[in-house]
Amino acid sequence: MKSSLILSLLLAAGLSACKPVTPEGGSQSTLPSNQKGADITYQINVYSFADSDGDGYGDIKGITEHLDYLDALGATALWLSPIQTCASYHGYDVLDYSSINPRLGTEADFKELIDKAREKNIDIYMDYVLNHSGRGEWFSSATSSESSPYRSFYVLSDNPTADVAAGRVDNYAGASSPGMGSWHKISGGDVGYKGRLHFSLNWGAKTITVTKSDDSPQSSNPAASKWLWIGSAGAVGLYETSSGLFEITIDVDTDWGFLVRSSLSSWDDGTKWGGDGGSITLGTPFKLNSSTAADITFGGSSTWYFASFDASMPDLNYGPYAKASESEAFKTLAESADKWIRMGVNGLRLDAVMWIYQEQADANASFLAQWYDRCNATYKARGGEGDLYMVGEAFTETARVAPYYKGLPSLFNFSYWWTVKDRIGRAKGNDFARTVLWFRDQYKPYRSNFIDAIKLSNHDEDRTGNDLGRSLPKMKLAGALLLTSPGKPFIYQGEELGYWGEKSRGDEFIRSPMKWTREGRIASGAFGGKIDIGMLGPEISVEAQLEDEDSILRMYKAFARARNTCPALSHGQMAEVTSRIDALALWTMSYGGQTVLVAHNFGNTPVQTALPEYKLTKTVVSNGEYSVKDGTLSLGPFASAVFEQ
Repeated sequence: MKSSLILSLLLAAGLSACKPVTPEGGSQSTLPSNQKGADITYQINVYSFADSDGDGYGDIKGITEHLDYLDALGATALWLSPIQTCASYHGYDVLDYSSINPRLGTEADFKELIDKAREKNIDIYMDYVLNHSGRGEWFSSATSSESSPYRSFYVLSDNPTADVAAGRVDNYAGASSPGMGSWHKISGGDVGYKGRLHFSLNWGAKTITVTKSDDSPQSSNPAASKWLWIGSAGAVGLYETSSGLFEITIDVDTDWGFLVRSSLSSWDDGTKWGGDGGSITLGTPFKLNSSTAADITFGGSSTWYFASFDASMPDLNYGPYAKASESEAFKTLAESADKWIRMGVNGLRLDAVMWIYQEQADANASFLAQWYDRCNATYKARGGEGDLYMVGEAFTETARVAPYYKGLPSLFNFSYWWTVKDRIGRAKGNDFARTVLWFRDQYKPYRSNFIDAIKLSNHDEDRTGNDLGRSLPKMKLAGALLLTSPGKPFIYQGEELGYWGEKSRGDEFIRSPMKWTREGRIASGAFGGKIDIGMLGPEISVEAQLEDEDSILRMYKAFARARNTCPALSHGQMAEVTSRIDALALWTMSYGGQTVLVAHNFGNTPVQTALPEYKLTKTVVSNGEYSVKDGTLSLGPFASAVFEQ
């Protein structure tokens, strides 16, 4: 049952007052499925959520077994990481869009999850990767024969520089260079090299000369300003031997070639230097460029393919964006989506939508509109209620996200989380509501009925707990903010338990397994030992936190319950309430004749303010210490309270 219908039922039933919720009550009971109106989505890394068969790997059945937990947390939808057949643990290099990864289960398992989740008013959203695929049968066929039916599925060129200059690379959408990514050789000649080589980089001339060497190999220069990016070794620091001349002798073992980098902190802004599609000849200076920046290989001429991300994930090609839906790649992927939508999937999360047409917002929005219309038509033909939900990942600030609303009903608001952590870090809350309203104003010109997908961290970012210094009070405040702000909130797996993790240690450390019991097993098999055992101690477990009245899990459940049962809190219009105290955020939410006052203290010291114009007698939900006396509200450090008006 969709949340809009539930809201109507709640209001029709006379829910003009929000039912007070405490952390104790909210954590001990499950809300009836016909009283969940908040549109809360829970993000799941399927491979690390729950292991149903004891093989150490999370699976679809594991999710089904924990639907009661997700229901009690107030979820009305689950966003699953890619579950289709793929090459890697994370699933973003799909090999077959129409089949389930056997490591995660079967189609029958997935259908069972859809059906049992529906019984609890929980929709299932699939992660769909449209920018690129893995290097599977499609890619092998496309690159082995010009007559392959999949030849048009990928961005291929025998001369990338000339084709880009002539506007023949459709997914550049007229851009002279991509926002990121590289050209990679796919056939012809030995593109890699194994042996000892000397590299001499002339930075003034932007050339590099490579020769065979019998000299002793050198270690990487830790103080380097220029680096080779080569094979499995990654970054190798060069030594400056004279002004503008950098050299090193190393043992090389690369199956793709190398690049030159002038920064290790970014791949953007001209810091990656490569070739224009040719191969290097030993002993001859090779001209570098930072526009095409194709891999510098050691083989002969060949065909190249483009990849926005890793070489293992070649970009898909949909042709000119205005007619993308006519391309064979679009039709084939849409047919795969049809299958899952007809099975009962009620939403899609689209990965990396900025890179389908290389950061060209109008081109991407045009493509996304075609994709959405096709999928929504299938959903409606199935008999789906309302419209299919679809949310895009445009990993950038709000102003650049806004134009994508021309193509999709919902986009992730990354600026929301960046604002939350910035304001908590600066103990400044009195402009928070104003900032959130500014975000929403950016979207309105593009889509009046936009769905702002608000979130804290996700599977590609440092964890919320990490960014907030592992401070439990700050993590609770962030969660309370998420569940009292306008929009459609997404809760990332483990966020409700106070997880932390840093991406620089490896993606695995921000995708940690759920800890269900104090001593029981965890679904860690996908990570090859890359897990933070120190974090995953007994007391961070679901079992322990359900027993702790002051846990972050109990707080999340209480605020989720309040949002689900209080239409003003879940779907209300936000209005800023002026606060003269830097740390204090105040706003109202109003819907269907119902209004609530929301208050949050962003600082580590108590705040106090008189609010004579507002009722402070009926608390809907709270976190931390607070009190009311003679129309004056006192909030303890990082505390939150919501009052019915």
